[in-house]
Amino acid sequence: MSTPRYFGLLRLAFDQALATVLAAVGPRHPELRPAHLQLFRFGGIDGSHTAELAAHAGMTKQSMHELVTHLERHGYLIREADPADPRAKRVRLTAAGRKLERQIHAAIADLLEDWETRLGSESFDHLWATLQTLTGETGELPERSRIRLTEEVR
Repeated sequence: MSTPRYFGLLRLAFDQALATVLAAVGPRHPELRPAHLQLFRFGGIDGSHTAELAAHAGMTKQSMHELVTHLERHGYLIREADPADPRAKRVRLTAAGRKLERQIHAAIADLLEDWETRLGSESFDHLWATLQTLTGETGELPERSRIRLTEEVR
């Protein structure tokens, strides 16, 4: 007999999605871990404050600071002074960071296409609508080409 999952099924789907995206980009970026993908799951991060990224990812500022420091150490981003607030720093993507961002977004678009293929368009649309109802989020699912941002980098 299997153990009931209750909320675990939503988490399992999320964990599988992260693993799929990491499997797509990880071979080119072996220093990445699933936690690093948290930075890139909400669109462009260039120009954000670490506190903003932490709030979007649902983690502490300290934890986000560690992720940003790791990515900075590996050449994906730098931190610059915020002209509007000399005490604050903004995250800026390097060329390698922009390339990584495009690769992650392409992998997310591929994952969504795979889910739609596996579920069928009607069930996929229903899943999206159900998730919106549960979360209170609104808006259409962006076109896969918009998720990819620019040309796919493979």
